[in-house]
Amino acid sequence: MKKELKPYVALCDAIGKLFYPNVEVVMHDLESKTLVHIVNAFSKRRVGDAMLSDTKAMQTLSEDWIGPYDKRNLDGKRLKSVSIILRDVDALPIGMVCINYNTEVVHTLLDSLKGFLHVNDITQKPSVLFSQSWQEHTDETIEKYLNMKNISLLGLNMEEKKELIAFLDKEGIFAIRNGVGYVCTTLNISKATLYNWLKVVRNENT
Repeated sequence: MKKELKPYVALCDAIGKLFYPNVEVVMHDLESKTLVHIVNAFSKRRVGDAMLSDTKAMQTLSEDWIGPYDKRNLDGKRLKSVSIILRDVDALPIGMVCINYNTEVVHTLLDSLKGFLHVNDITQKPSVLFSQSWQEHTDETIEKYLNMKNISLLGLNMEEKKELIAFLDKEGIFAIRNGVGYVCTTLNISKATLYNWLKVVRNENT
């Protein structure tokens, strides 16, 4: 961890303690491109893990924070997140703090209320401002499939995972850089398995 980032450790710890257990706080070092501190780690990420975002894109960001934006945890739970760019004395990006709030309980209650009151929820899609937008798009596409099938991510069996891979391929997800690795992590499958399924699906469609 760069020494300039160490003063932010206490801030991350304080936010995590205040909102425990529903908030995860993650700090990244942009120079080493690794996760250097995490509080309330419900995403199952660990110190030393590589960053998922493209650090080159962050060098051009004029904003000091991005969000809030919606995404999903690996277990399918819905999150509301905000990312803060940490800068040095020369205003150059050196780190990033991501605050992930687990909103699943709130969404579950809201869904129950909407069903009871027959309310249609119309939300505006947030503007694409951040390099993680491809992840959000992937999560939204997976959620679209899950809603169509009325199943949860954790409830997918092998055949349903294969069907989801075919759906994601049709939606162009695997044309996105890092899309394959992200989907493998989300579905807890190997890249070899995903590529084998893709080969079968594409052969069936030719």
